Amino acid sequence: MSELKTRIIGKFKDKASIGKARLVHSFSSTAVKYIHLALLKSTTHTSNKPPNSDYVSDVISYSNSRYAPAAFAAALWRLRVTKNAIVATKSLIVIHKLIKSSRDNFEGLDRDRNNLKLNEFSDKSSTLALELSQWIRWYGLYLDRLSWVPKVLGSFPNLLENPKEKVKEKDRVSSYQTGCIMRQTDFLVSFFEHICTRPEAPPMYENKIVDEIRELVIQDYFMVVRLVMVRLQVLSERLIKPGVKYIGDPGLNDLILVLVRLEECKESLSGFFWRCRRLAEDFWCLVEMLKAETVKDNKQMVILAGLVQTTVKDDKEMVEILAGSSPTEWVTFDDSETSTHDVKNLDSKWVTFDDYNGLTNESVWLSLYT
Repeated sequence: MSELKTRIIGKFKDKASIGKARLVHSFSSTAVKYIHLALLKSTTHTSNKPPNSDYVSDVISYSNSRYAPAAFAAALWRLRVTKNAIVATKSLIVIHKLIKSSRDNFEGLDRDRNNLKLNEFSDKSSTLALELSQWIRWYGLYLDRLSWVPKVLGSFPNLLENPKEKVKEKDRVSSYQTGCIMRQTDFLVSFFEHICTRPEAPPMYENKIVDEIRELVIQDYFMVVRLVMVRLQVLSERLIKPGVKYIGDPGLNDLILVLVRLEECKESLSGFFWRCRRLAEDFWCLVEMLKAETVKDNKQMVILAGLVQTTVKDDKEMVEILAGSSPTEWVTFDDSETSTHDVKNLDSKWVTFDDYNGLTNESVWLSLYT
């Protein structure tokens, strides 16, 4: 009885909104009036299904025209004035499709004034509304990030299955400085990390509106996978060279951190693999390979301990020393500063070794300041 009452009220609200739109936009241009009417018909209160694809297509048809701002404004207005979870979710889906179809023409939601601000959205009118409310809060933040992809990358490239576009994108990325590519990669990885925070759907979960959201997110995921792959390939060509060791290279360190963050996302994102299994396997194989290369190229060191120990690798000799209760520090000796059997008792001074007899295995106590 309660559900029937909600449907009846919803129908009255939909009819009232359409009538009001016709009146308000009676003196507007035909395109603006048509956008508002199509949007209202696609985001009704009564249907528990995704927005009507025909009406959504009518709205999106203006996304790459001079009426694109009007289309976005209408969708944002619809989202902000409603407290109904079904209407809000459908409005977000329309905004999502507008962002994807606009590509380079869309400059991103303003994070200070025009962001979606749905962190506290809650509709407790029904079980479905409660379920949708948590998706709305997550989805709003997701679309904020998605809308900034063109601004951060400089474009919204389409790398679906077009080899020429992939080559073009790699040439474009190769023209950037390493720091710029790293910032772009960092942003894209944070996109993955946000996808990992999506609400959990229980087994045998049936919600067609949520299914539509998941479908759109999966499409975005594989788009971002392609963008990250291009950047990882360029970064690896610049930062990882066989036989060359980079000690303290900030670029290489940043790359290692990015690869670690990606690996932490792998399990949560594994549910998407079935859609493009070959691409997913290639991507995660690339991540694992690059991580292995960066670990292999790191210079071997020994952690400071209570005894002087010997580690020899490629004629580089390293020592680890623990000085009382002071913090652990790395100590590295090059060819001109090699350990000797003659250990001097020094306090509060640098310890140097002038003999070339090699490292000692004997226990010593040093007071060392680094």
